[in-house]
Amino acid sequence: MTVFTTNPITRDTTDRQAAYTLRTLAAHHKPLSVVLNRPGAVPTVVHYYPQGEPVAEALACAAVRHAYPDAPSVGRLMSDYAIEYHQWEQAVAAERRQPGTVDPDRRRQHEYTALLFRAVALDIVALQSPSDIHSAVQCAAAANDLRRLDGIGAAEQETARVWLRVTYGTWLNEGPHAWDCEGGCGGLGWVMTYDYEDGVAVHQEPDQCGRGIPAEPHPADCVCAGTGRASEDDGASFACLGYVEADPAAGAEDDPWAPGPAARA
Repeated sequence: MTVFTTNPITRDTTDRQAAYTLRTLAAHHKPLSVVLNRPGAVPTVVHYYPQGEPVAEALACAAVRHAYPDAPSVGRLMSDYAIEYHQWEQAVAAERRQPGTVDPDRRRQHEYTALLFRAVALDIVALQSPSDIHSAVQCAAAANDLRRLDGIGAAEQETARVWLRVTYGTWLNEGPHAWDCEGGCGGLGWVMTYDYEDGVAVHQEPDQCGRGIPAEPHPADCVCAGTGRASEDDGASFACLGYVEADPAAGAEDDPWAPGPAARA
């Protein structure tokens, strides 16, 4: 029997030719090229690599890093999903037993976060294995459930997945803090900061949790002299809000905190 291949594959390639081409190229770890013809556009050639091909693996890793710069672990996502899903189920059961006793916003938060973790995990699996069409479909379904909770209509598969990645990035920066937040807030969103003198804590106050991300250092010419702490006239210490350069074009009359004319006279 004569074995023949055609590469790239075009709209004129028969099913028999495509089958032999796929088998032969996969056996030799060669990419399959497909010509995509669009009306009024220059034909595009897309290269598909067989599973296990080093180039395919590198492209999959790059796709995951691009979609999720924080590189979340699928195992960690699924563990957090199980926790959030369990808490959501408990809230639903409690509401059924005693209506009106469960905060609806908190119940929705657990449902939303559980769906988010599950959808992201499925998206990462689909990105790592382009041939896994099931994970991509399930990811889009979970993403559309998230859109429903946000009051947004369902979207087609790729649009839903892109929306999911943007939503996850927003959640990382603005969403509720996890119970094991790396900033040490325990999910509260705030932590206690301390002032020390000679190694002894002399002052404490609540501060916003930074999720474990180091804060930008204050410059030496900041009002706090780079220490990150400033003080009132009476000596009371507080967290410096940062260096703000004065606008030389703005006059005192534009400053709402400037003294009145009588005080400046």
